[in-house]
Amino acid sequence: MAVEADRSHGGIMTSHFGAIGLKAGSRQEYGELLRRLYALGRAEPVDGGSMRVVWTGSGGARVELEIDCEGSLTHVLPALVPRGAPVPVRGIALAPDGVAHMELLDGVGGRTLCPLPVELTDRVELRALGRRQGGAPTEGFVRLSALAERIDLYEDRAAYDAAQRGREPAFAPEYLIPSGLFRPDDSGRDWAPAAQALFAGGVVTAERVENEIGGGAFHRLRVRTLGGIEVDVAVSDAQLPHAPAPDGWAGRWVEGAFFMTGSLGLGTPRGAAR
Repeated sequence: MAVEADRSHGGIMTSHFGAIGLKAGSRQEYGELLRRLYALGRAEPVDGGSMRVVWTGSGGARVELEIDCEGSLTHVLPALVPRGAPVPVRGIALAPDGVAHMELLDGVGGRTLCPLPVELTDRVELRALGRRQGGAPTEGFVRLSALAERIDLYEDRAAYDAAQRGREPAFAPEYLIPSGLFRPDDSGRDWAPAAQALFAGGVVTAERVENEIGGGAFHRLRVRTLGGIEVDVAVSDAQLPHAPAPDGWAGRWVEGAFFMTGSLGLGTPRGAAR
């Protein structure tokens, strides 16, 4: 596996790994970590002679590596396996860079809550379905997860509301903003939407997970946000150094910036190119 061939990720990638308890503080450590994940992961052939290697660890930590037919790494996706309630979606479309775009709905056949770009753990399956007669589905259900890039923790909703006073703009207790769709003024011609969002909501469940290979730990939270949408969130220990014990999370509120991942629950189509 040619780790050096992976040029698709900037410095923020290491923080995504850190969110699931994997440490990679330098490019050298990053390469060593990928080689270890490659050795420990489950390999499976995918379209066009490529290969996907998936490592899944404690608490649902997950890393996916896509390797082309020449042995070069073309895609890396750290993620958290989502376990929350599925959200109905429509307008599913896979962009050329692999990011999936969709509209989150308030119920089956309901109104749009917001559009959202998502890095799917089953994007290989979605891509394969798109090449078949009938094409890829444009409606379905997504289970959402997120890796915290920035997060703030509040004692309860009242503390969150108090923090909004004097803030411009002030935010609702439960909101979800697809920030990755907002094009910066200084962006160049190569800009593309990113799987990033801002959201806030109440913590439904929480646990602390020790990563068995990364030497780190992370918090796995389930957050209920806009329209009752549930998002499973991975947060590194370093981001919440004073987090309560798992049984002390009831009523807590969080807000932050997140890298959005998820799954449509797709299986590899029969007869797909291998």
